[in-house]
Amino acid sequence: MGGSRVYVGIDVHKNFSFVCVMKENGEVILEKKVRTEELEKYLEDIENKTIILEPTTTAINLARKLRKKNEVLLSHPYKTKLIAESKKKTDRVDARVLADLARTNFLPTAYLPPDEIMELREIIRERIRLKKLSTSIKNRIHSILAKNGIKYEGNLFNTEGRDFLYSLNNGWINRYLRILSSIEEEIKEIDKEIRHKCLENEETMLLTTIPGIGYFSALLIYAEIGDVKRFPNSKKLCSYAGLVPSIRQSGNKVITGKITKEGNKLLRWVLVQCAFVAIRNDEKFRSFYERIKQRKGPQKAIVATARKLLTVVYAVLRDKKPYIIHTPTNYYGEEFTPVTNWA
Repeated sequence: MGGSRVYVGIDVHKNFSFVCVMKENGEVILEKKVRTEELEKYLEDIENKTIILEPTTTAINLARKLRKKNEVLLSHPYKTKLIAESKKKTDRVDARVLADLARTNFLPTAYLPPDEIMELREIIRERIRLKKLSTSIKNRIHSILAKNGIKYEGNLFNTEGRDFLYSLNNGWINRYLRILSSIEEEIKEIDKEIRHKCLENEETMLLTTIPGIGYFSALLIYAEIGDVKRFPNSKKLCSYAGLVPSIRQSGNKVITGKITKEGNKLLRWVLVQCAFVAIRNDEKFRSFYERIKQRKGPQKAIVATARKLLTVVYAVLRDKKPYIIHTPTNYYGEEFTPVTNWA
């Protein structure tokens, strides 16, 4: 199959996918259901093609393989409204709409990071998953103690606390403690890998000069942003993180509301966590936070600080220059040196 360029819209699912091949003039020349595991081989016979996929987990893994030899586009999941709003929602319709939007240059595209960025994202996400699993195990132990009316003053999971837990000789608690120790060992190994990845990367090391940002958060921020040049300004980056206020307009009246919470959830989450540390270790961030807090309260102030932190991240990555910390003072007016490598 050769000739002029064709557009291949694929509605990808775990087992089967639907393929629609469309010419530049809109003529559909092929529609077929194909086993997902056979897609890569099946598409080899189609020449001069642009492949369009929706960004699901299966589709992204497929896109990483296909882009080595093909032009691959990811449709934006929120902006491709024709698929979501179609009255007739089928795999055939979805694949056809993807191909049609691409050939007419109306396809809203999503960012497909290079493989090295995808690998960093996988490391970060695995660390987050293990941490959540660790927290879940700890909650189970707390639940068992509560059911048995057992109280302990102090940290249950330091050395003394664990000795106390083992002394209870409870089979379930002992089992959970063994699982917890195994998970924590894996977290330590991933933390070593994260530290190594961070140290060997210029961008992430620049990010650690910003107060509140350490090895883990620096690598997460860098991996989620990717190439900062794809954002023309810091406002676009803040919008990508969902840290901009929602806007409603009617006539000449403009109403701003809460943050949109659209966009990258992980990036938004880590920036809020970093903001809490930044206000304790940098005078500029602390005074900004206090000023907003007086007018709008602590919750909106910390979100605003997270947004300001992201504008600093943008400037540091864009200019490739470290951040200069504005050293705060303690209650006696003495300066102290903040730690920048927070996890």
